[in-house]
Amino acid sequence: MLLNRSFHQLSRKLRRIYNYPNWQIGLNCTEQECSRKHPRKQIFCTSSFCVLPSAFFLGITPLTLPVFFTIVAQSQWPPTLKAQESAAKQYVAAMNKAQQAYYIQNTGFTSSVSNLGLGIKPDTANYQYSINTENKVVFNYAVSNQANLKSWVGGVFLAGNKTQTILCLNAAPGKIKPLNPMYDGRDLYCAAGTGKIAQ
Repeated sequence: MLLNRSFHQLSRKLRRIYNYPNWQIGLNCTEQECSRKHPRKQIFCTSSFCVLPSAFFLGITPLTLPVFFTIVAQSQWPPTLKAQESAAKQYVAAMNKAQQAYYIQNTGFTSSVSNLGLGIKPDTANYQYSINTENKVVFNYAVSNQANLKSWVGGVFLAGNKTQTILCLNAAPGKIKPLNPMYDGRDLYCAAGTGKIAQ
């Protein structure tokens, strides 16, 4: 349905651009169906679509159409693993910043995801978002629910009268909660098995 709609939308745009009203392509039609619709025109058919000759003036042929359909279909596929991990990264980075703002207003961190006001659901298909508060530090997690996605942890440390943040990514994918980052009184660094990522 989505592919059909996208295709016909593109068809209308191309007809306007090229001012060629006879350009027509049918999806999921047989040669007899095409012939009934266009009895006086030559039809080029494949197993899944037919093309009228006017389409060839645009360089569209039965050989190039499957490539076009593949591109359209791919644009409507679910997000890639990289995109899903990137979304989780943005959430944890936003949680870090929200914790900094929360600390300024409340002189303390929160252990509730909803208190951050970001609209993040604690449990999604791909990640579980949670918070762990400790003395002068809070850790924000995005733990993978999938075997092929990596988990994230963000840390907000109180250093004197200021807060500092760090974002770490698990080196290995899987449903593995990352080890907490650390602060040695001078620098922040990620724990073993995780790597520091720019926020």
